[in-house]
Parts: sequence; structure tokens; C-alpha cells
Amino acid sequence: AKDAVIEALDAGIKLVVVITENIPFHDAMQFVHYAKYKGARIIGPNCPGIASPGKTKIGILPNVIFKEGGIGVASRSGTLTYEIVNALSQAGFGQSTCVGLGGDPIIGSTFIDALKAFEKDPQTEAIVLVGEIGGTAEEEAAEYIAANVTKPVYAYIAGRTAPPGKRMGHAGAIISGGKGTAESKIKAFEEAGVKVAKFPHEIAELIKNDKRI
Repeated sequence: AKDAVIEALDAGIKLVVVITENIPFHDAMQFVHYAKYKGARIIGPNCPGIASPGKTKIGILPNVIFKEGGIGVASRSGTLTYEIVNALSQAGFGQSTCVGLGGDPIIGSTFIDALKAFEKDPQTEAIVLVGEIGGTAEEEAAEYIAANVTKPVYAYIAGRTAPPGKRMGHAGAIISGGKGTAESKIKAFEEAGVKVAKFPHEIAELIKNDKRI
């Protein structure tokens, strides 16, 4: 996978979606760093891709769940992306862009990258973040939201009952050294003014009941 990504970057491609999982840690580090050097954007690895309903899609996201609209979605989990996007569409909330960031420890695009793009995007009226245990991406996103994001943000965190030290699903989802727990992420989001759902389907209900939308 590393050779294919490097080849694409050398060919001048500015957006590379890496669906492949189980890429060696140092391989991912190398091509993520190289993409920054080349002025390109990598989404993934270990992600389902990116879609702007009614416009374009790159990756393996299922077409049938999408509806064009004003909700921007960024997620660390592929299958939860599908579930939440489907619930949004069923509730009448279409999406501006949905991006699966990837579930590995080293990824090319972060929640903060997505937040910056959604904040600038005139079509995006509200933002949904789908996080999970492991790492500090959600805490960093919460800090960024508090200081820089003016649009309503909603979140769901998977792994509330995950035991420390056990990998849940993929390499990025592991609690280590007391960090990366669902509780710490939920607390950080709530302190930043983000409405956090207890279950995936509740995201649509939170948006529906929010007078800001």
C-alpha cells in the first residue's frame, strides 16, 4: 500500500484515500509525512472514504444511505458512519460531506482538519463527529471547537464500556495508561458545548430538537 500511495503522490494527485488496513506503523508515518511535503491530503488509512452526496464519492461508502443537505460528518469508525448517516437521512437531515478518517493510530486527516473544512464550507450548517476510545483526537477536537468553531457540533463516542488495555475492533481503539477513555472524551466535548449522544440514533434527535438548526 505504501508504494501505491507514494506513486500517487509523485504523480501529483492531491487527494489520496487509503482504504487498506493493517498497514505497518512506519509505512503509514512515511506516506503521511510525504503527503504533507507534497502539499497533498491523505484520508485514511483503514477508512471507508469520503462522499459529498449529489456530487462525488471516493471509497466504499454505500450510496443508498446518503441524502444531500447541510450536515457535515467526520468519523473514526466506518460502520458507525453508515448507521448515523442513515439515521440522519431517514430523519430528513441530508449531508454536505461525510468523511471516514480511519481507525489506525497514524492517519492522514484528523477531526481538526474536518472541522476546519466544515467551518469554511457554506453548505455545512452543523457538524457531527463520531469518535471512539483510544488516542486523544476527540479531546484535541474539543479544544479546537471551543476556540474556533461557530457552527453547532454533535458527537457520539463508541466504547463506553470498553475495558482498559483491550483492543476494540482495530489498532486505534485501545485505552492505555488511563488515557483515551470514553469518559474523558465525552467530558471534553460537553465542556466545549458539544451535544453528545448516548446511542448512534440519538444524533438525529439531538439535531431535530436543537433550535439552532
